[in-house]
Amino acid sequence: MTVNERLFTAGLISEYEAAKETGDLAVINAVLAKVGLQQDADGMNSAIEDNAGAGRKTLQIKPASEQDDAAPAIRKKGRGWEISESRLDTLHDRAREMRRNPSEAHKALADRFAEADLGKYSFKRFAVVGSAIVDFNCHNLGMAIDIDEEGESEALATRRDKSLEAVGIKVMRLKASDILENMDAVLDRITAGMRIRIGERQTARAKHFEQRRGTGQGYKPRTFRAGPRED
Repeated sequence: MTVNERLFTAGLISEYEAAKETGDLAVINAVLAKVGLQQDADGMNSAIEDNAGAGRKTLQIKPASEQDDAAPAIRKKGRGWEISESRLDTLHDRAREMRRNPSEAHKALADRFAEADLGKYSFKRFAVVGSAIVDFNCHNLGMAIDIDEEGESEALATRRDKSLEAVGIKVMRLKASDILENMDAVLDRITAGMRIRIGERQTARAKHFEQRRGTGQGYKPRTFRAGPRED
């Protein structure tokens, strides 16, 4: 029986997909353990071996109220993040599949983004960010939008959001029902969020250049007196 067949039989497909989007291996394994499987750092699944006759190992996700506030760390390396190549390939395959089969709320919001002229602040659909997949991502704003669909795990979404915000990506979560029933209010909220992020990025950029200037590392324009550039 394949992994998906086991998960489907146990009614865990949706929970597993949500776990994968967090990119947290412990969360993924907490779901897989329910069907006797485990996953390694390279994304390979295998059966959980009995522990010296003491029964199968089990992993449990604590309730959100009992979880440590610390988010699972996301570190940059290689193709942008410290994630194995096989894991990244799996994420991108999953993202492509999600683009082919979006929810009604996702399609509705994507259509409105397509109609708008957002220029350099455009949003990419089902973007892979770190080890997560978000509904929409604007790289230039460091802003992601995730749609809360019915039946998704609140605890998993919260952990993923904390991981992304730890590396400077602001996550805005929107209810699917709000998008379908009150699009104008949703667009107003997104616009306000974009303006805040633009202001935050401008402030951070100004502070960065001010600090460099104070250490003598700021931008210094060349003059004719400086002579030819030495390459």
